[in-house]
Amino acid sequence: MAYQSDKAWDKLYLAQAEMAYPAEGVIRIFKGRFPELQMPRAHAGLSILDVGCGDGRHLPFFHGLGFSVSAVEITDAICEVLRTRMAGYGVPADIRTGHAGALPFDTASFDRLMTWNSCYYMSLGGMTFDDHVSEMARVLRPGGWIVASIPKKTSFIFRNSVPVEARPGYRVIMDDYFDGGRNGEIMRCMEDRADLEAAFAGEFDTFCHADLDMEWFGLAYHWHVFCARRKG
Repeated sequence: MAYQSDKAWDKLYLAQAEMAYPAEGVIRIFKGRFPELQMPRAHAGLSILDVGCGDGRHLPFFHGLGFSVSAVEITDAICEVLRTRMAGYGVPADIRTGHAGALPFDTASFDRLMTWNSCYYMSLGGMTFDDHVSEMARVLRPGGWIVASIPKKTSFIFRNSVPVEARPGYRVIMDDYFDGGRNGEIMRCMEDRADLEAAFAGEFDTFCHADLDMEWFGLAYHWHVFCARRKG
């Protein structure tokens, strides 16, 4: 049977009873102070969209920082679970069904957009990564900021993956460490930092780069991390 990302993620997230903690990198970006991070540190009163919010782990964190919080996940069932979960935490959040290539919000709706381990999944909608970048830029206000993490080509995610025929920069996951749940998923695989920046440069500027390079008990946790400003 062909890979179906919506069914794969339903199976994962609907089985989870608990929510994970926010990613350390996200906490550092929004609360830390770094010499090459130019994104403004004032958050109260701003709006943020979490694209591919997963189990919702970052939504209470953003609410605590003073953001007006919105989020998307790829199925109605996941979104319903997330609404119930956020209500239990006392977090008001506008949670809608969508993905990086089809965001159900008006143009220029947000001051910040985060796509943490999400925007490079390409199996929904038959779109290109350029479409994803354009759509994420569309819902950001001019001068707003994107915060993103994308696996490096050396990440364990791409172990034994294969290139997509006639689509340079895309690979099919073949050896997913987590019980094969993503096998068959098409992902955008960046050659290097320059490739990543070129992919976003049509819509964004003022790039601030970081790296996650951990050899974590036999898994290569290698990620590009960046923030960039929406042009205009």
